Amino acid sequence: MKIKIENLTKQFANHTAVCRFNAEIESGQLIALLGPSGCGKSTMLNMLSGILTPTEGSIFFADEDVTFTAPEKRGVGLVFQNYALYPHMSVLDNICFPLEIQKVPKAERTRRAIEMAKLVHVESMLERKPAQLSGGQQQRVAIARALVKKPRLLLLDEPLSNLDARLRIEMREEIRRIQQETKITTIFVTHDQEEAMSISDAILLMKDGVLQQMDQPQRLYDDPANCFVADFLGNPTINKLNAEVKDGILYVEGQPMTEIDTAELPQQRKLIFSCRAESIRLQKAAGGLRATLIQTYVIGKEMIAALQIGNSQIRAYMDSDEAMPAGLEVTLRFRDKGIFIFDEASGERYL
Repeated sequence: MKIKIENLTKQFANHTAVCRFNAEIESGQLIALLGPSGCGKSTMLNMLSGILTPTEGSIFFADEDVTFTAPEKRGVGLVFQNYALYPHMSVLDNICFPLEIQKVPKAERTRRAIEMAKLVHVESMLERKPAQLSGGQQQRVAIARALVKKPRLLLLDEPLSNLDARLRIEMREEIRRIQQETKITTIFVTHDQEEAMSISDAILLMKDGVLQQMDQPQRLYDDPANCFVADFLGNPTINKLNAEVKDGILYVEGQPMTEIDTAELPQQRKLIFSCRAESIRLQKAAGGLRATLIQTYVIGKEMIAALQIGNSQIRAYMDSDEAMPAGLEVTLRFRDKGIFIFDEASGERYL
């Protein structure tokens, strides 16, 4: 089912939680609603589910305007951050509960509940109570309960936040598998950019209630719309250096960078020169920006160099077999990809 959101706004007293949000979500996609805490993600999810009524704007499920439709009539499945399972009920009864509310005959709801339990791999736990389940198992039950009523849209609110690191990776892959098998349009809220980039078809990235960019995960990383998008995505975080154009030449941390065409850049204005860690090449030869090696450290199979350039510190990947002592002055060269220039005040992208 296709979802269309038009100028959606939600105000609480003097605070605007979501501001003129516009997006179209294609049928059968898994969409990540991503952003820092307090950016309006959960408010968006609650308006889509019908729990909150928008101040302005419209929500369409296919061609149906559901902006003011009651939650129980929207055909939405919702999985909360704390799973919200009934502790006194068995797994089977928890999954059956939405169908019981709909007065589905017992034999039919049991059949459908067992079918969903198999889909999420909890069919061997149907007689257990939630307290007897691990966090990952509880999450599977909550997803099965949301899916058993055959929703048109599945909404997941920070579904992995209560799990440890290894289980998070396992469960995000499970969410992707379940979504692909059911082909239900799914939106999940997260503040974890790695989580969003690893399993989603597209990301809606928010800041202060405003949609910053919507695109495929890799395109957001490779072609950010503004400084916030570039800064939010990527690990290590993108490097940011002070820059400005003087007499037609770009100066980065006070050093001239003649290979950058400045025709589209404003003169005498504070800029940010941003570069990904993988976009930097370290050389001992002259002919580029000069920096001092502070230290190197290994993360898994990667070796990362911490460098001082002007008043800023940056990080770059380097070859693990290339020995460079701390204190060494090196030259920075840059690849064509992963280099951006932003306005310091507005975050607007120039290059």
